[in-house]
Amino acid sequence: MYLLTLLAFSFHQIFELTDGSYKACRKKFGSKRYLWERLRGAIQFFIFDSWTTLLNFLLEQREDIKMGVDLLSFNKII
Repeated sequence: MYLLTLLAFSFHQIFELTDGSYKACRKKFGSKRYLWERLRGAIQFFIFDSWTTLLNFLLEQREDIKMGVDLLSFNKII
C-alpha cells in the first residue's frame, strides 16, 4: 500500500510540473481533493480516449448549468 501511495504522489508531482491541462484544472477547482472527486465522477459516466481529453472535458464544463428537469417536481410524477 505504501508503494502505491508513493507512486500516486510522484505522478501528482510530475503532473504539476509538466502538464498544462492539469495545472489549469488545479487552478479551476482549487484543492486537489475536489479535482480528484471531479475526475472520479467523470470517469464513472464517460469513457475518455486519453488523460488530456479527460482534463479538457473538466475544463470546458460550466459550473452554472442547470438541469432541464426540476427534481422535486419529477419525484412527484413517479
